[in-house]
Amino acid sequence: MKRSLWYFVTVIAGISVCCNGCISFQAHPLGVEANAKHLESREYEILGEAEGISSSFKMFWVIPVTPESTCDDAVDDAIKSKGGDNLIEAVFTRESLVYIIGTVNNIYVKGKVIRYTSK
Repeated sequence: MKRSLWYFVTVIAGISVCCNGCISFQAHPLGVEANAKHLESREYEILGEAEGISSSFKMFWVIPVTPESTCDDAVDDAIKSKGGDNLIEAVFTRESLVYIIGTVNNIYVKGKVIRYTSK
């Protein structure tokens, strides 16, 4: 009887490790900013809407594997996607996904990418 119980526990543990789907998901709005960085000029052209992301992973919820996610990295990602200089009307969101082996933290930003123009 003990052997079949041990076998059952081993199989369940193996399935749990191999099928380590998301245990918990949380998304929180961080805020809305008129401009993500200081405006260098009031004269600019809008290149279009863009989204950026910054992501980090901690193994076993405490051991950092990648650098911490930051709003600045997400903004830079959005600006680079359109080849602009700044981001206006920026909306920030933080997301946490908890897995058996660790946690993924994402920061998303969405806004309008601008390019400064000169007279």
